[in-house]
Amino acid sequence: MGFVKGLWNGLLSAWIAIGTHLFPHTIHPMLVHFPIVLLYLALLVEIIQFATKNRRDRFFDRASFWILTLSLFALVATALAGILAEQYVQFTATTTAMLSAHQRDAVLTGVFALAAWVVRFVSKYPVREVKGREQGWSLFRTGRGRSSLLATILLLGAVIMVSITGSLGGSMVYHYGVGTPSTLKPQYAVAQSHSHLP
Repeated sequence: MGFVKGLWNGLLSAWIAIGTHLFPHTIHPMLVHFPIVLLYLALLVEIIQFATKNRRDRFFDRASFWILTLSLFALVATALAGILAEQYVQFTATTTAMLSAHQRDAVLTGVFALAAWVVRFVSKYPVREVKGREQGWSLFRTGRGRSSLLATILLLGAVIMVSITGSLGGSMVYHYGVGTPSTLKPQYAVAQSHSHLP
């Protein structure tokens, strides 16, 4: 366990050291919209699949699976950007507590989204054969990837959590100014003041 913790801390330190030199302090708000939109879209497309009369046409089923897959990549990228963004900011006791809640809600968003993806990954389609050949879509021809009520409920949980996470993140910025020049650490605040046009 100590090895895993040490490895994680080492990777995290390396990412912070490299990332803070490569990306601006605004990288997190630049990326947050992607997981929000993709999770909402995946849920909407899945609802359309359930509502459609012709269940044999799996277009919406395929679309929701791949949109959910993209949302997982977006969640990881946004989380990595969030780790960088917090390195630039001076936190008060209030904003530190809000950041902890924001991080917790973001992790729960990822857990729900990943659980929805796993449920879909292990769910098999009923085999339909026409003239001796299997018909219909499945993930890499494994017969897996089917939408289910459980996956939809988990995806709904992810959408609810990403909404709460985004709302709290917005409150941190608009009510407490987290990430704005007045809350940046001195070395970054000076750099920002020189980089902006009057």
